Amino acid sequence: MNLVVAAVAAMFFLLPFSEALPGGMSAIWSLAAIALVIGTVVFGQGRRPLYDGLWPTAAFLALAGVVSSSGAADGLRGHLIIGAQVFLFMSFGPFALRRLASAPRLSRIAVGAFLLGQSISAGVALAQASGVIVLGWKTENGRAPGLASHPNILGVLSGVAIVAFLYLLFRTEIRKIALIVGLAANVGGLLVSGSISSLSACILGVLVFMAAARVSMKVPVIMSVVCGAVLWVVAQLSAAGLLRGPAQRIAQVTGQTTDASTLDIRQNTYAFAWNSIQRDPLFGRGLDSSSGATFDNVTLTHNILLRTWFQGGLSMGIAFALVVGAVAIVVIRSVVKGQNAAAAGVLTVVVGFSLTSAALQQGYFWLLIFGAWALIEPQQLRRRSGAPVAQPFDVGRGRGVELRTNLR
Repeated sequence: MNLVVAAVAAMFFLLPFSEALPGGMSAIWSLAAIALVIGTVVFGQGRRPLYDGLWPTAAFLALAGVVSSSGAADGLRGHLIIGAQVFLFMSFGPFALRRLASAPRLSRIAVGAFLLGQSISAGVALAQASGVIVLGWKTENGRAPGLASHPNILGVLSGVAIVAFLYLLFRTEIRKIALIVGLAANVGGLLVSGSISSLSACILGVLVFMAAARVSMKVPVIMSVVCGAVLWVVAQLSAAGLLRGPAQRIAQVTGQTTDASTLDIRQNTYAFAWNSIQRDPLFGRGLDSSSGATFDNVTLTHNILLRTWFQGGLSMGIAFALVVGAVAIVVIRSVVKGQNAAAAGVLTVVVGFSLTSAALQQGYFWLLIFGAWALIEPQQLRRRSGAPVAQPFDVGRGRGVELRTNLR
């Protein structure tokens, strides 16, 4: 058991750095994460997640897409590696992470390890924004990558951490200062990353969280104060020419500066992918990066639905449409019923980000989706196990809200 605890802690602590680990360590982390996920299920420790029939169906469709698009792939080895990652994560991930969520000790360790690692990365990003070079990483074009290898990855992981810290701030009674420091660091990390996609996904995720949690009005006020303080610091750094603030990034993204408009770049990838889909809607181009290159022969399609259909064919496109649709249903139901606030918020951030990014096979992407999904306990399992229907979530003035989650 101690070995399992150590493996879980290491996997989630390294998750924020998984794309930036030196040498072959990034591949080793991905293989270790897949092995841990598969091993959990193979050794009979898996648990049934919500919509347990969805995931094998999506995995089968994804596998069919891998096979159907293999003939057109430029690099068959890369195509098969990515296809195997997607298939294995879809097949085993929800069942393995459900086991993790059902063990309070393991779930606390996983969440704590991730938040610690991500807060370190966000803190490094703030240092980079002030002009410091950390382990060879520094700001580029006014954007800080932290220890995540890319500003966009830092941004989405900061968004997830913000939702988690908000939940913990209202759910726990101890160490509020540490939680506030972690929250502020990740708000800062999100802003200095310069990722508008991550910022938009985070704002939407926080709104979903607050709506599902039925928070009192003092919560947005407190958040506004924290964000205002961080924005002031970012404005000073921006004025000093050390980074691009949100306003500058929005202007650049929308083509109001001399720099290339990333909005135009994304739209060009969408147009390229859609034109290719219209020519051949059934069979994809291949999942490797070379096969997925769009208008400039480099950039991948920055939308997970279009990318999977374009590269993996109709079968894989349907698989991912099922996943995104299921997430949308869960988020809407959480907001309407006032439950699963933390899980719904995290799912919104990660999936919302994927609709404007090239995420596909990355371990951090799948582990965060399945980790949040696992916190939503299926109603039928709740009846069988006799587990409590919900946990109290006090948010002010005697008002409470119930979160159906095992995160403690």
